[in-house]
Amino acid sequence: MQLHFAPLQGYTTALYRRLHHTMWGGIDYYYTPFVRIEKESFRRRDLADISPENNKEIPTIPQMLPRDADELRRITQLFLSQGYTCADINMGCPFPPIALHKRGSGLLPHVSMVEDLLAATKEFPEMKFSIKMRLGWQSTDEWKHLIDILNATPLTHVTIHPRIGQQQYKGDICYEAFEQLASRCSHPIIYNGDLCTPQDVEHILQQYNFLTGIMIGRGLLARPYLSLWLNNIRQYDPHSIICHTQLFHDKLFEALQQTSQGNSQLMQRAHALWEYFLPHAPRKLRKNVIKSSSPTQYMHATDTLFDTWANDTETYPL
Repeated sequence: MQLHFAPLQGYTTALYRRLHHTMWGGIDYYYTPFVRIEKESFRRRDLADISPENNKEIPTIPQMLPRDADELRRITQLFLSQGYTCADINMGCPFPPIALHKRGSGLLPHVSMVEDLLAATKEFPEMKFSIKMRLGWQSTDEWKHLIDILNATPLTHVTIHPRIGQQQYKGDICYEAFEQLASRCSHPIIYNGDLCTPQDVEHILQQYNFLTGIMIGRGLLARPYLSLWLNNIRQYDPHSIICHTQLFHDKLFEALQQTSQGNSQLMQRAHALWEYFLPHAPRKLRKNVIKSSSPTQYMHATDTLFDTWANDTETYPL
């Protein structure tokens, strides 16, 4: 089973990927947040994030968010210039500011646009392409109009999140449509969606033994040690896992201190980590972390949280 770390804008940066790879491991491929063309050029932060210098010794696959064949060509040429030989095409982003401009999952209803875009991949035999997609933008049947196009495109794999874009990350997963899409797709399939615990992963793997791998995003941001559990890399008792998670957090915060411009930006970036990080930790202490107003107050709050959690794993399990 391959384990893929899904990209999330603003979270899975090169800094985060490097630290996770060093401290936890167990990931076969890390994906960069999508690279897109904005005002006819590339964003500086995207260029920095995919820079080979910032991804040394990390198994990284850059992801693109093209709207049409021309954008795919330009982004592919950028990736090739940086030494990449694999690229992932985002056809799953559900956020309206993206999707309503016919990108991500918003591209899925537009069959001719998808056909033209994917036809352009054949112009780059030196690049291996994959796709991350949803079932559709507003209907779980939209993939049916695309399946022949997908099958005619040389792809290493297709990652499927079995929701429609308009659901974003809420509501029920449509397993029936996922099974239908997977059965008709000629490419290896990777499953993505609502994988937060080893039990979640085990259930999916037992249900779908045809999978090449799984992709986890929010689940790994919540529990960065999940990759360790899934791969049985090292045996840790709960107390040791919490201590190692604290060290991971502290190193991440230290890196944010070095790259932030002033305490205001630092605290904004630190608080953002906790949108996903450790939702199962002591709730009151977690709230204190999010409400902290200075680096000193923040570190005191996080130290208190980790100490309390380590001493009471029965009330607050991993």
